[in-house]
Amino acid sequence: MRALSEDRRRYGIQSLLAFFFFFIKLALAGGEEPAGKWSWPVPAEVPGTWYEATVPDTLDLAERAEIALNVLTGALDPNYNYEIFFHTTFKAQPPFMGHECTGLPTNNPKFAESLVMMREMSGSNFNRDIETHMMEYMVTKATGADGLYYSLKEGRPWHGAGEDFANVYGNTRYLLAMIAWHHFTQEPAWKSRVDAVINRLSAIALQKDDYVYYPVSNIGEWFSWGRQTGWLSKDEPMTGAPGEHPTVLYLGPVLRGLAKAAEITDNPNIRQLGDRLVNFIKKPRHWNAEVEAKHVHGPSRAHWCYHFHGWVAALRGLLDYAMLTGDADLKEFVRDGYDCARNYGIPRIGWFPEVTNEQTQCESCCIADMVALPIKLNDAGVGDYWDDVERYVRNQLVEQQYIDADLLRKVSQAGAVRKVNRPRETDERVIERNLGGFAGRAMVDHDSNPWNMHCCTGNGTEAIYYAWEAITRFHDGVAQVNLLLNRASPWMDIDSYLPYEGQVVLKNKQARAVSVRIPRWVDKSEVKVKRSGGKSEPIWSGPNLVCTGLGADEVITITFPVEERIEKAVLYGTEYTFTFRGNTVVDVKPRSQPAGSYPFYQRSHMRTGKAPMKTKKRFVSKVMLPW
Repeated sequence: MRALSEDRRRYGIQSLLAFFFFFIKLALAGGEEPAGKWSWPVPAEVPGTWYEATVPDTLDLAERAEIALNVLTGALDPNYNYEIFFHTTFKAQPPFMGHECTGLPTNNPKFAESLVMMREMSGSNFNRDIETHMMEYMVTKATGADGLYYSLKEGRPWHGAGEDFANVYGNTRYLLAMIAWHHFTQEPAWKSRVDAVINRLSAIALQKDDYVYYPVSNIGEWFSWGRQTGWLSKDEPMTGAPGEHPTVLYLGPVLRGLAKAAEITDNPNIRQLGDRLVNFIKKPRHWNAEVEAKHVHGPSRAHWCYHFHGWVAALRGLLDYAMLTGDADLKEFVRDGYDCARNYGIPRIGWFPEVTNEQTQCESCCIADMVALPIKLNDAGVGDYWDDVERYVRNQLVEQQYIDADLLRKVSQAGAVRKVNRPRETDERVIERNLGGFAGRAMVDHDSNPWNMHCCTGNGTEAIYYAWEAITRFHDGVAQVNLLLNRASPWMDIDSYLPYEGQVVLKNKQARAVSVRIPRWVDKSEVKVKRSGGKSEPIWSGPNLVCTGLGADEVITITFPVEERIEKAVLYGTEYTFTFRGNTVVDVKPRSQPAGSYPFYQRSHMRTGKAPMKTKKRFVSKVMLPW
């Protein structure tokens, strides 16, 4: 945290000047630029308001988003068109970042979407010039005349192919990024670019019977279309089991891009492509557990095994598409798949294995998927998984975000001395530039080899946004509070004293009523409500505490006891003992944190019973990105 502040002081003025000079250049250019050029304005400031408040010094996802802006811009390489350094190794002298083939085609688009989300949450303009340069390259250089986003061969020795290629999954993430930028800028030019990608993805899909698919192709990144050669192979891909390719990971999320695109375009290819792709992804050969109970038909119940991130990412795509089409059976299928996912790892804290049938660590992509999926299941009306979401977020998700520069310096000192392989690698301010990133893989209580795969950073930062957006929603004068976490919103502010104290304070702005979901661990008979105005008594509706007749600026204080409790879980033969306060882990035993590791759950201060307070500036965004 200290290193991040020093970095901002050092580079803040330089970044801001560069940012404004860039847009002055665009303004002076005047007129309409040729097709394929960056020609639309971006708000100089994130739309919203700031105010000062004294609040509990407890988990604030907006603060985590502000830190994440550091890595989302710091991990880009200005010498190579702001391509992502895909991996970061901290346990080395010096720590270093390196390029890989998969960085540009599949992960720069993730960062493009995440940056918009993090700015909406935090209001920060940190390193906007770097973000702008990355987007300018992606839109004006890497996007082809056919609309697809390409990984370009020229000048990139780690390209991994003999020609430019467009990855199907990467173009799906590019769709999501452009949709986010459309909402952020309100610039209609993004719509034509979204349509171009959809049309081209539809055109290059291979059709057979009632389904379509994309082949592995083996050019650069899996499932990629060569600019000159097209598909090098047209063979139908298999399941993604050991020794095969991760088919559902690369093709399932295409459905998510199509479903989101329907918010801004009525392109008929959305349904024509989407319906047939669902038929392919739901093929029984893609859905089987390693072992099934007798007479249980796993494929019809979305049972699966092996690559955790792959299958849950596919479930997310299926669910988004089911919500678009109103397919109730498909929603139930996804719910069954989520329930299958909860059997792996330690779901009570959000620890999920990278591979289910091997002894592997927790990839941050897995946690991110498992934050997003239950939120959407709640929204789809096929379950109540809010306690799951809160447990995942409060525990393993935020623990696997690197935010302590001093700890990372100690990690580096425990590493071997090595020479940096330039230009593929760099050792320039690696720790400072990567604060806010997410661990590639980690154990329950520590990361023994602190290391980023920035696919995890792209997905982890977006999970922060998903949870933050879901904390509270507002419709027709009614505020819904789903998660007892801090958030400032246009309609109501939530101040959470958890896990120190069982107290949540709601500060009304616009709502005439509020419904607060009380977690399962709380004894409803012990809940007390104090209102600064209004006479109506709160009522219970299932797990929701409802207050009506709210006045402007009314304050509602909800209190309940918080007692420490013990929960146990076994992973790979080790029995872990977790101490919880509410949904928050405050201690874990045993601890196996070898030298050079990055420790987790250093939370003894959360057991004091009194939440610390702080005065800070809060940002309330005027832009709400649907996801």
